Amino acid sequence: MPVLGYVDTDYGRRPHAAVVQDLLRHRDWYASDGAFLDQASADPDLLPHYGRLTVAARAAGARTLVLNHGAHPHPGYAELADLLVTFEGPWDAYREAAAPPDWTADHPAQRFCHLVYGVPPGELAARLAGELAAQRGAGVHCAVPGNGPHPWGTLPYALEAAE
Repeated sequence: MPVLGYVDTDYGRRPHAAVVQDLLRHRDWYASDGAFLDQASADPDLLPHYGRLTVAARAAGARTLVLNHGAHPHPGYAELADLLVTFEGPWDAYREAAAPPDWTADHPAQRFCHLVYGVPPGELAARLAGELAAQRGAGVHCAVPGNGPHPWGTLPYALEAAE
């Protein structure tokens, strides 16, 4: 299983050198072999910046690269990363989210991830989150009950395998 180093890109505002420094620090301190670039811009004008960041991440040993846009980015970003987070937000917004853009159908579902917080307790809501992810072309998803400024501090729902 890959170990991903978390790096905030501040939607392209964080300097390249600072992001690379964090990538190297994660590699050296934690033996990470991947990178989770958070708060990634979806803007096509920043594709060159993120292209340079992904080259630097790969050069630093990142075999797995995740870009967390939190929304569907420009299709050019699909060429840069192994996994794109195309939804990050609360359960209420997720239930009402729009269908994915047409370009996503050109890629396998395992290239897209949805991160949903504030999911009500119970297996029914957790299963519905998984079904919605599948319907929207996301082969990877995480549903957590947490809310507030750091909802990811709660454990994701685990579903029993169907028999």
